Amino acid sequence: MQELVHHTIQKIQELLEHFNKAQELYLLKSFDFDGQFEAFLNELLEYLRSKGNTTYESEVLKVMNMISTVKRGFNPVQMEKITSAKREILWGFSFNAMETIHGFLMEMYSKEKKKLDEAEELLSGLMVSLYQNGILDDNKLKELNSVAKIEVFWTSLINQNTQISGINKKLRLTMISEDIFLILEKVLLKLN
Repeated sequence: MQELVHHTIQKIQELLEHFNKAQELYLLKSFDFDGQFEAFLNELLEYLRSKGNTTYESEVLKVMNMISTVKRGFNPVQMEKITSAKREILWGFSFNAMETIHGFLMEMYSKEKKKLDEAEELLSGLMVSLYQNGILDDNKLKELNSVAKIEVFWTSLINQNTQISGINKKLRLTMISEDIFLILEKVLLKLN
């Protein structure tokens, strides 16, 4: 089942906030970092499982296993027991893990944000064109003051125009109808 892109972006932003709290603890060299980072990794892992993203899930598990191995006193890179400076080695592996996880989060965020930006650009052009052709005027813009009214308007456009129907189908490949209505609301507010 497809999820609201707007919701996905919101969830990724929440994950980034939690991640930033862990990074702050790392910077402060706080002993609370381990617990906070582990809690974050578990939250991220659950989110990825719920989305069915097995690629990132596998990478997060790899990071978790690496840190767990270091905590048990074994260096997974050199394949030998850690005899001294265990805490420093753990901090080094944690830093590497944070870099990896940050890359995943930013990649996920950029991908979802790009969907919205491209849809907004497409719908902005369409609404300006409708305005220029007299299909949309100032009075109609004022009437379209809720998502429910925008949905009715959009549905009527789809049923009347095959090009707009094609645009809708293209957008529906990457998002659900509610995303389209929210983007249209944003675009129409700009036109008002």
